[in-house]
Amino acid sequence: MKVYFDPKSGVPGVRLATKTDEGEIFGLLLMLHAENGLFSMNRDKVLAGIQWATERKGGIIYVIDEGPRVVATMGMSIVCDWYSDDEYLLERWNFVHPEYRQSDYARMLLEQGKWATEWFKANGKLLPYMCGINSFDRTEAKIRMYARHMPCIGAYFMYGLAPRQHDQVRKEMLAIEERTRKSNAERSKTVRPAVETLIRVMKRGETNHV
Repeated sequence: MKVYFDPKSGVPGVRLATKTDEGEIFGLLLMLHAENGLFSMNRDKVLAGIQWATERKGGIIYVIDEGPRVVATMGMSIVCDWYSDDEYLLERWNFVHPEYRQSDYARMLLEQGKWATEWFKANGKLLPYMCGINSFDRTEAKIRMYARHMPCIGAYFMYGLAPRQHDQVRKEMLAIEERTRKSNAERSKTVRPAVETLIRVMKRGETNHV
């Protein structure tokens, strides 16, 4: 698989966040929450999470500058699942300021996440990079972007109204119910467009491994 990072230094233009970046990162995460947050925000927890990375305690934050401003950021945590002590890099966010969405910054940050896995591997530690997409906004495009860079493993689903985005969750649930009624009448198995995209991506992966 083709990579876009330098094995030694990572993706040009992407750097590790420092203490002086904390305020700007916090501002970007406020914007991210306003766009996609399903749950309420604990600002102290967010700031502590940023500092967990900038103080090198077990998190990693990468940023991209545009002039004097930080305009894109990705946060990762070193975690393990409930059944294992094996650790991996979990992407917490990959966010680009709306004014710079026509850039390649989201892909650059994704590539930097892949480079982090390779860096740890070269230094004797296996830390796979994992991520998910929790968003009603540009979901299909995001699925396609990630699918061009790494295998698709499973999917996220949620039932019930979250504290935020009630209208969007309710609208999607009604659309699912309508699609299900129509599919049952037509003896079809089609689902919502974003899920169809996900299924196609997963089938493509299965075909590539045959």
